[in-house]
Amino acid sequence: MFTGRKTRILAGLAAAALAVGLAGCASQAEQKPEGPVEIRFTWWGGDARHELTNKALDAFEAENKDIKVVRDFGGFDGYLDKITTQYAGGNSPDVIQLYNEVLVEFADRGQLWDLNKAVDSGTLSLEGWPQDVVDTTTVGDELAALTFGSTTHAYIFDQTASEKYGVTAPAEGYSWDDLKTYSEAISKASDGKVWGTTDLSHSYQIFEVWAKQNGEEYLTADGIGFTQKTLESFWQYWADMREDGAVPSPDVSTEYLGTPYDAVVQGVVTSTFLFTNQFASVADSTPSTLSIARMPGENPTPGQYLRSAMNLTVSSQSKHPEEAARLVNFLLNSEEGNELLGTDRGFPSNTNVFPAATKGLEGASAEAAKIFESVREKGSPAPVPAPVGSAAVNTMFSEYAQQVQFGQLSVTDAAAQFLKAAESELG
Repeated sequence: MFTGRKTRILAGLAAAALAVGLAGCASQAEQKPEGPVEIRFTWWGGDARHELTNKALDAFEAENKDIKVVRDFGGFDGYLDKITTQYAGGNSPDVIQLYNEVLVEFADRGQLWDLNKAVDSGTLSLEGWPQDVVDTTTVGDELAALTFGSTTHAYIFDQTASEKYGVTAPAEGYSWDDLKTYSEAISKASDGKVWGTTDLSHSYQIFEVWAKQNGEEYLTADGIGFTQKTLESFWQYWADMREDGAVPSPDVSTEYLGTPYDAVVQGVVTSTFLFTNQFASVADSTPSTLSIARMPGENPTPGQYLRSAMNLTVSSQSKHPEEAARLVNFLLNSEEGNELLGTDRGFPSNTNVFPAATKGLEGASAEAAKIFESVREKGSPAPVPAPVGSAAVNTMFSEYAQQVQFGQLSVTDAAAQFLKAAESELG
């Protein structure tokens, strides 16, 4: 028989145990969210991209009732500043569209969740992804991102203008010398009123192909991947083109630094470089018939590769990384998602969904897709993620090239000074 004191002690212990149990239940109840989990997705683009992306997100939510996607989108201006500010406030989006030049910087700061965790859990699939493409967004041992639309370099020719001046555009497998011959012929036939191509000596993206065709790389994980001799040969090629009157004068060229295809649309030149995902809109901007080809000099060693147009990342600040990875998987790996997104951001890197994304393409879009597929079949391996400081190096490349254009530096001096400055920037 229990005494009164023992009875009170036992009662107290029972009450305490009940309280602990109720507290545990309350804790579990608090951890279980009411309604769908909210994740935030941010991207940049124009109205057409916003419309396509929202349709894809609607489809994702229809298949994933437990997740609601908060959409945060706008233009590119100020985009990076916005993301940086949100990170500083501990309120970064869960899923972020990010471009290559800053990927390593974000990863080095520990701001990106390792997508390998989602691969290991089965949430994210890499089936159909070329390994070299996966390597381009792998920083250290972590999968920092996956490409959200790929593209590749291409060269376009104004067939209407070429026929007008009686000059045949170079055939498939053409060389850099063939491009030079064509450009000189256009300039001569038009009495110098129209040039054969734009001066691309300022473009690190063109030099990137040139370096690969010569067995080198533009940038590697350790820094500079090319020799001064290779850079000099590139800048000298364009210097010779200027001397021969095959490309516009420097003052004209500077008007088209960022958009060389505008020079074709405006009838200033009859050929230039662009990326495959830009071809359809450029072709729609002119009454002339445009053709698209791979870059010059692709035989015997190709320099073109599948280039990330942009990437999808998951923030390390996300409270729901697995749910965020489910969205990434849908946008990148599902046929439904890719059919809705189309090729606005470029072509999908996942070969399994390429047919869905390119379904119904015709005209210029279909021609661009053929170039992309030819590079997938026979192209150069994609480079590793650009090292920290690469954005500044890209800018310096253009600046030194322009000093050569305007006669302020010789090719040799500019190459030597650029390499010294670039190596200092990359540390």
